[in-house]
Amino acid sequence: MAYDKVFKERPFKWGDVSNFMHYMADEKLVSRLHETIKFKQTAITDEEKVEYFKKRLLEEYNNNKNVKMAVDVCVHCGQCMSACPTYITTGDPYNSPVGRAELIRAVIKADKVSGKLFGKAVGAVKKIDMNYIRKVYTYYWLCLICRRCGYACPFGVEQTDVTRAVRAILYEIGMASRFTALTVDAHWKSGNNMNLTPGAVKSIIDFVVKEIKQEKGVELKVKIDEPAYALLLPSSADYFMNMETLKGYLLFLHAAGIDYTLSTKAVEVANFGLFLHPKHLQGLAEKYVSVARELGVKLVIAGECGHAWRAHKNYTLPRLKEYGIELVHIHHLVAKAIRNGKIKLNPEANGDIIYMYQDPCQYARGGDLTEEPRFILSHVVKKWVDPEHNRSWTWCCGGQGGNLTDEVVPLVTQYARLWYEEALKKNAQWIIRPCSICKAQLSHVVPYLNKMYSKEIKYSGLMDLVYRALVI
Repeated sequence: MAYDKVFKERPFKWGDVSNFMHYMADEKLVSRLHETIKFKQTAITDEEKVEYFKKRLLEEYNNNKNVKMAVDVCVHCGQCMSACPTYITTGDPYNSPVGRAELIRAVIKADKVSGKLFGKAVGAVKKIDMNYIRKVYTYYWLCLICRRCGYACPFGVEQTDVTRAVRAILYEIGMASRFTALTVDAHWKSGNNMNLTPGAVKSIIDFVVKEIKQEKGVELKVKIDEPAYALLLPSSADYFMNMETLKGYLLFLHAAGIDYTLSTKAVEVANFGLFLHPKHLQGLAEKYVSVARELGVKLVIAGECGHAWRAHKNYTLPRLKEYGIELVHIHHLVAKAIRNGKIKLNPEANGDIIYMYQDPCQYARGGDLTEEPRFILSHVVKKWVDPEHNRSWTWCCGGQGGNLTDEVVPLVTQYARLWYEEALKKNAQWIIRPCSICKAQLSHVVPYLNKMYSKEIKYSGLMDLVYRALVI
């Protein structure tokens, strides 16, 4: 899609971003995804969908602590709104944690006696129809699931888990973001988000190995679908968009003497099921467990991707442990190798550039991965700086939660101004965001932001810099 055209068709307007509704997946795609997780969609007509939505929302309210807290505990103090990147940059009250919660609170209150008697006076919605549910869909899919609101809330209300619960209900009645649904469908069918075939994977690895030999003078032998000590999980985007990141993985593992393999059945560290429905999250996670067991590995290595690390750390890791298999992030291994003197690095290779490390939100708020990247960066570049908002208070890239989709680029460009301006404040020339979604998001918005601010900011992952600095 030509992004200039999107900017004209969907202009950003302060205070009302309802025109940025995600394109919906068609019925055929949703049905295929339902079949994959053995879910039977029973709500067919609009009336049935409305009733199903209300019933399931009440179930979540009664059984999901975060949904109940969002409805019952919130005192509208505004702390989450002052922390939320979607509200700060749009001024749309519905595009905020409180605003989104109000949309479902009104439905739940409508079912209570007070709501039936006093209606709008107690915050109950007067009429719940498909137009109302489409409004819920619009704003809940614009949530970045970045978890910043949960860190700001004095009561610990975790609005992002509410977002995931509401999206799951919407999915069950056939309403899902087309981009996220297509990504999940591709992962189920091919083992990766980009539909890369086994032949394509092998060809790309051959190409990358040749480039490494030309650039570093080292001939690597990369196992594919063979037993090994470790299984490497890159992002499928690393095979053609972020090849420098992929080179960093391969050269580092060679230099550190780690016996590893790649799998054509699991050419993907990401798990977009996190954004769509718990059953897709769990089902896709089981694919990693199955491949790891099939190859007989003792260790699984997650590549650079924030939401992937959150999903793996909280679901895949405990499952792998049941079979005696460990899971670590690639940054854990690099940091350990540096500390133990296993690899040699030359910071001069990355030039006289001021780098800025910006924490991917899912590393900092859900992944406990903040210090290892900084430790590595200190050994691979000559100078780097932290932004004002770092670690738990980092700004999301703007593409998380499924918002990497083309139709919302004018909106997420506004989100991205938060972290871009922090780079400008400290004269950073190069932004490091070691996350596949972050890098894809920056490829969309940085050209516009550079033009807007008359700058030439560049960006990359962290393993890109490790690759350049490695001395073999």
